[in-house]
Amino acid sequence: MNVRTLVYWCISGTTLLACGGAAVPHDALSAAQAEVKGAEVGGAGENPKAALHVKLAKDQIEIAQKQIAEGDNEEAALTLARAQADAELALSLAKEAKAQGDASEASEQVGKLRKEISK
Repeated sequence: MNVRTLVYWCISGTTLLACGGAAVPHDALSAAQAEVKGAEVGGAGENPKAALHVKLAKDQIEIAQKQIAEGDNEEAALTLARAQADAELALSLAKEAKAQGDASEASEQVGKLRKEISK
């Protein structure tokens, strides 16, 4: 192997190492954490299914942070996407439960009003 070939392989290897890894998904991490906070504020803790999805999202964020520390940024980005989806689902479940409760309460009030009117 001559010097020119050796230099070529060294430069190629360095270029591949510099460009090969995915960027650290800081934005995805922040977005997932914000979604979890939003779900918690939105009442996810009051609904068992929603609370489960908040826990799953938090667990996935923790896993993603470990993946980032290990340099596995692509996998971390995917894990954070799952965490964000779980947090969004938790918020949706909490909103649905609240809407169902409000609808039930409104239905009861309508029933009471109908009884009063028919008297």
